[in-house]
Amino acid sequence: MMANKRKYFKYNEQDILKILSEYLHTNANSETINSQAILLGETAKDLRLVAVVGDGEDEELFETDLEEIDKKIDFNGSH
Repeated sequence: MMANKRKYFKYNEQDILKILSEYLHTNANSETINSQAILLGETAKDLRLVAVVGDGEDEELFETDLEEIDKKIDFNGSH
């Protein structure tokens, strides 16, 4: 029997945000996209991602206060 091959990963905050931004880009069905994302909360308590994704060349989205958005919207993830 052949042993299972495993790969281990360890990502920092910037890696995590990049991966999640790419995922959001894929689901936005757009060729050009801008996004901004932050992680808030504490691990194993209330950790969450807040992100904004803009279709096209929406540079103004980088002025979005994601901490304020966090206070205003409910969870809307698909998992």
